[in-house]
Amino acid sequence: MSGRLSQVAAAALLVGAAAACAVLLNMLLLGTASAQNDPVGRLTQHPHALAAPAWVVRPSHGRVKDAGADD
Repeated sequence: MSGRLSQVAAAALLVGAAAACAVLLNMLLLGTASAQNDPVGRLTQHPHALAAPAWVVRPSHGRVKDAGADD
């Protein structure tokens, strides 16, 4: 019985160590990425943005006939 218990404890310790390693690695990567002041891409407002095509825009009047499909 104690052999089974030690195997479970070892497996739990291994899973916990892997999870802790993943969390620490993510924190390290996020810290390194956020430490740079370099801009990423060109995020600007576009006053001349093109309008969406008519087939994309949903009607703004009347009932939508979808029988509540997105509820």
